[in-house]
Amino acid sequence: MLEKRANKRVTFRNIVRYGLENPPVKISYVTDLSDTGLFIKTCKIYRPDTKLYLTIEVNGKPHKGEGVVTWVKKVPKNLMRIIKGGMGIRFTRIDKTLKDLCRDKKCIDEDKDEMFKVRDVIT
Repeated sequence: MLEKRANKRVTFRNIVRYGLENPPVKISYVTDLSDTGLFIKTCKIYRPDTKLYLTIEVNGKPHKGEGVVTWVKKVPKNLMRIIKGGMGIRFTRIDKTLKDLCRDKKCIDEDKDEMFKVRDVIT
């Protein structure tokens, strides 16, 4: 199938804490990552346009960010192993370490490095 997305996504399975409050309290998994966002596999979804706080754990280190729910696929809990359910999140703010992580995972074109021109980077 032809990829229609403008931004490259990479397989990325790490623990994420997410929620409406900061620090976030709900826990699930990120299954893929791009320079503009990520997918959280979960049956605990929020409506599109909801602002979420994120903390992604990589090698025991937290990487903080914020994002907006862009789409959801609600799947019953008993079908989560068969059908991919969860939320697509578009980044609105991320810390420098998460930006570096995206670069390391080859989510961005290192020659262009355009990904953070329109977003705030938390230092």
